[in-house]
Amino acid sequence: MGLFKSESIGVEIQGRELKCLVCGHDAFWKREAQLNTATATFFHFDWANRSGVCYVCAKCGYIHWFLPP
Repeated sequence: MGLFKSESIGVEIQGRELKCLVCGHDAFWKREAQLNTATATFFHFDWANRSGVCYVCAKCGYIHWFLPP
């Protein structure tokens, strides 16, 4: 994937190794994504929305989303 220049990594969530829900692969690229809401977007306050952590499967590209604790 050309958009990801960093090395893929193994990920542990709550003490368990993350495996892709689609293909079972165990290497991911980590990204952060903003969780937009319609209300904040309407009032141009997108910057106020929370962010989530995404792990993109290095094999099939499936995106696994997690909210910060």
